Formats: sequence, C-alpha cells, structure tokens
Amino acid sequence: MGIHTTDAIVLRHYPYRETSALVSCLTDRFGKIKGLIKGLRGPQPSRYRSPMEPLTINRIVFYDSRSSALHLISQCDLLVSFQEFSTEWELMRMAASFVELADAVLEVEEPQPAVYQLLRATLHQLSTDRPEQRAATRVHFVLRLLRLVGFQPQLDQCTGCNQATIAQGFWSAGQGGLLCEACLHLDPSAEPISTAWLEALRACAEADAPKPLLHQQAHGFQQRLDEFLRWRIDRPLKTLGRPQPAPV
Repeated sequence: MGIHTTDAIVLRHYPYRETSALVSCLTDRFGKIKGLIKGLRGPQPSRYRSPMEPLTINRIVFYDSRSSALHLISQCDLLVSFQEFSTEWELMRMAASFVELADAVLEVEEPQPAVYQLLRATLHQLSTDRPEQRAATRVHFVLRLLRLVGFQPQLDQCTGCNQATIAQGFWSAGQGGLLCEACLHLDPSAEPISTAWLEALRACAEADAPKPLLHQQAHGFQQRLDEFLRWRIDRPLKTLGRPQPAPV
C-alpha cells in the first residue's frame, strides 16, 4: 500500500455515515480517483468553504489501496476555494457543468495531466470572467476536453463517408458531427451549417485559451455542443440546460 501526495480538484462529494465522506476528484498525477475521508464532516465556519467540497482544489495525502478502487484519504489541505462561484447561481451552474462533464468522460485512475491542467485553468478563468465572456470559456473547455479524451465531434470530414472536402455541410448531433449532402439520409433532421461557422468552431477547439465570440455565435456553439453531449454521454448531465433552438 503506497502513500501519495497530490493536488486534486473535487468533482463529487457524498456524505458517508455521520462524519465521513466519499469523494471523486481529479488529481494532477493519478487521474480521477475515488476516496474515503474519515472525520471530515462536522461544524465548519459558515463563511468559509471547507476542504474537499466540489469545486475546490486541495492537496491530499491518500493510501493507494491495491484491492479496491476506493482509497483512504488521510489528509486534505484547502488550496483554492473559488468563493466567487457562490455569489451567483448561473456562475455556479456553469462551474459545476465543467466538473460534471470531466467526471462523466474520465476513466478512474487513468492519468490525465493535460485534463487536470485544463480544468484547473478553466475554473480560474471562469472565476474572473465578465458575464459576456463565460459562454466562450465554456465552449473552449468542452471542445478541448472532448479532444483530449478522444471524444470530440467530427468537424473535419463527414461522419458518414469520411469525405474530407464538403461543399455543403450539415450538423448532426446524433451522427457525431458533420454530414455531407450525400449522407444526409443518415439524419434527415440535420441542419445546414456555414463554412464560417465550422472554421470558428475548429479555431475554438485548437486554441490554447478561450477565443472571443459574438453573443449569437457563442449561444449557437453552446446549443450544438449540448446536443452532442446529450447523444454521446452515457449518463444524463444534470447541469445541461433544456434543449432550445439556436440559429446558425
């Protein structure tokens, strides 16, 4: 049984018995891990967030259990609390959507240092964003995360015939991205998308930081990505908004 120290972003937190908790967290060195923390729950100062709450970053010490996927976390020190998220419901919901999506697409104990750095940087970015910048931050995070885990929508060629050059493209969340006109029978409800829309979406996926987007453009990107996630993620995502039509 090894003892490890690592930084961790808390994804989920469940009360366990009277004073303990079960947590799922993304670490910088070991990927997503699940752990048991004994004696964590109890009276806490109300104006401070306690260690190991969702949307906090902690430095933890845990015992690596060889016989179980559940590890014993013996120490946790709060590093970043992101108090800004608790000041506004919509801001909290967006931050929660980041950790929920990361939790949904990551396998347990599969090291993903790039994903850890992306999630940490995005939470810091969101905590300082102006309201009009948040949609662009979310679009960037979703696209980059899906690309890092090999789950991204197909934006470069038709998902039906793999044609790389498409004169008229159509967006199909159910088919996983782009369809050409010849493959439109695979999803007759697929909607036409412009070359400019595709180029902007590809640029967002390739950028190291969120790119400025016009309000209508950001709204359209968010809606299409939400449609994609509803089709492609195995479990329902509670933080996704209700489906709404959005012009391309």
